[in-house]
Amino acid sequence: MKRILSLVLALALLLSVCAIASAETVGEALAAAAKMTNEELYEKAKEEAAAGAQLNFYSTTSFAEKAAANFMNDYPELAGKVVYAEIDDVETYTILTNTIGSGVKDSADMALTQNGPDLKTYLLDEGLTLTYFPDALKDVVSEAEQEPAVVTYVNSLFIYHNGEGSVNFTNVWELTEPQWKDRIFFKDPTNETVNINFLIMLTSEKWNARLEAAYESYYGKAWEAGEFDSAALQWIDGFLANVNYTYTSASKMAAGIASGAPGNMGLFVFSKLRKVDEADRGNLTVVQFENEVEGFSGFMYPIYATVCKDTECPYTCALFINYLLSEEGFAGPKSWNSSQGYYSPNKTIAKPEDIEDEPYEYWIERLVTEDLDYIYDHYIDVYEFIATRVG
Repeated sequence: MKRILSLVLALALLLSVCAIASAETVGEALAAAAKMTNEELYEKAKEEAAAGAQLNFYSTTSFAEKAAANFMNDYPELAGKVVYAEIDDVETYTILTNTIGSGVKDSADMALTQNGPDLKTYLLDEGLTLTYFPDALKDVVSEAEQEPAVVTYVNSLFIYHNGEGSVNFTNVWELTEPQWKDRIFFKDPTNETVNINFLIMLTSEKWNARLEAAYESYYGKAWEAGEFDSAALQWIDGFLANVNYTYTSASKMAAGIASGAPGNMGLFVFSKLRKVDEADRGNLTVVQFENEVEGFSGFMYPIYATVCKDTECPYTCALFINYLLSEEGFAGPKSWNSSQGYYSPNKTIAKPEDIEDEPYEYWIERLVTEDLDYIYDHYIDVYEFIATRVG
């Protein structure tokens, strides 16, 4: 009798997972999840875990692993049920498009990715991943950051080696001048999607106007069309002509500039300063902390969360996304908010005062910020212009 009862219970658990794919689709589950409290979602997540489901999530940012550990600590009955795998930005969409819906064991249930235009093109438009955002947070996160959900922003800043004192950098047009030839380091934008997205965003009305104003301030005359149709294209041309592509990762760039020649500058991910040897860290100065830069002082891009169409744990995915958007998840031990260079779209979450950084509201006015729709619509128009000037 006990054997029969155990078989019946096992069958019931199996059927509860199958119900997601039949009676309730992943999309329907996510729609229901958006209206639930975290306590209600936790109960659903425990049911999914009891039925054998495990949340496998892929991320392009390693801090997500810390957030996952904190999540399982705060929701102990999900311990061991959230498994992180880091994927390289270049491989992200190739891996996901080939594994979602394929039946591959331990393929992703959700993903944290950068480069919004590719997310839209390869996953969302193809129905491979679905968007989710909790109703409870709609008042503290702007509508533009809800679909797809932004869980954090990352910034890249102008940072230089101060070994010979200040470089007195105050205007982005300086970087198009001959004295910066091979002294400004930047990852190849044709191999780094967020870098090319930054350059494409410069051609938008807002940032082109900022470049025109900076041009007039620097050269003492208004910008005029000539060889180039816009100030943005002229700046991109001059900037890329001076770029040194020695470093293939932001971590190597940060360390290389810190231990290299005084006066060299990089435009790289701010959070990578944590990778620099303590002995060299004092050699680096963030330009914006020294001078207000005319034009911009770097760029900022979002990390998006979406849920895979074939997940067996949509409620666990929803609870985890809620957690990432909360102060507990974003500001937990050794998570994003414990480092420079990460910012929550949840404007109620402040940066710790003991970190040399500024809040999201400060950077949004000074950094070129990725707009998924603009880049999606203008990518083809600008990509070739950029690609022919690299190297």
